[in-house]
Amino acid sequence: MFSNAVKQSVPNPDAEKRVLNLNDFFTLALYRNVCRSLFEAHKLLFSFMLCTKILFGANAIDMNEWRFFLAGPSGQIEEKPNPTDWLDDIEWKQTYEQLYVMGQLEAFKGIDSYFIEFHKKFKKIFDAVEAHEEKMPGEWEDRLNSF
Repeated sequence: MFSNAVKQSVPNPDAEKRVLNLNDFFTLALYRNVCRSLFEAHKLLFSFMLCTKILFGANAIDMNEWRFFLAGPSGQIEEKPNPTDWLDDIEWKQTYEQLYVMGQLEAFKGIDSYFIEFHKKFKKIFDAVEAHEEKMPGEWEDRLNSF
C-alpha cells in the first residue's frame, strides 16, 4: 500500500510538500482500504479514531480535554441553585457538574459562571433538533476550537 502511495501521489520537487502529499495520499488510501472491510455503522467510529490520531500527532488536542471527553467529570463539587426555568433539578445538577469541571480546563475557563449568568442564551442550543449546528453564545464560538 505504501509503495502504491509513493507511485500514485502528486510528485513535488520541494521535499516538504512531497512529504505532505505522500502523507495525505497514504492516509486517504489507508482510510479507503480499511473502510472496505467495515460495516457502515463502524465507519464513523473509525473515521473519528483516525482523525484523533492525526490531531494527536500534530499536538492539536489537549490531553486534559481528551481525558474529560472520555471520562467526564469526577469527584464531588459544591452544588449551586438552579438558575434556569428550562432544566429540572436533576438535569441542572448534571449540567453544572459538567460545566464546573470543564471550567477547570484552560479552554473553558469561566464557562460555568458564564452559563449561570447567561443561561437563556444556551436554551436555544438545548431546544435545537441539531444542537451541534448551533453557535455557542458570546465569546465561546470564537474561543473554542473544533474539538
